[in-house]
Amino acid sequence: MRFIVLAFACLAAFKVWSQDRLSRSAMSDALIEAYRERAQQVCAKQTGKAGQWTDASNAEITIGSTVPSVMLWDYDNPLWSVRYRHAHLVLTATGPRKLTCSYDLRAGIAFVTAL
Repeated sequence: MRFIVLAFACLAAFKVWSQDRLSRSAMSDALIEAYRERAQQVCAKQTGKAGQWTDASNAEITIGSTVPSVMLWDYDNPLWSVRYRHAHLVLTATGPRKLTCSYDLRAGIAFVTAL
């Protein structure tokens, strides 16, 4: 009897995990397709090179940005939401220099860093 209960618990956990994974993947793909063009334009303005971002094939959605250095307990800082709550579309440029552009979907600004 314990085996059956344990099997059902494992199946339920797998169902919840797979549904969460599938919904996050679909949401990420939708956000990337919706904001990719705008992010490429803003990143090109920041760097002054439009050609680098048009071929940015590897894009991902992250929550929070590591660019503003704000501590977790410093919630009165105006950049706290940008650091820990806003969704960011991260583009990596191809070319001689590895550039990463983190486009804030809510604020509409980009942070470009060289790797």
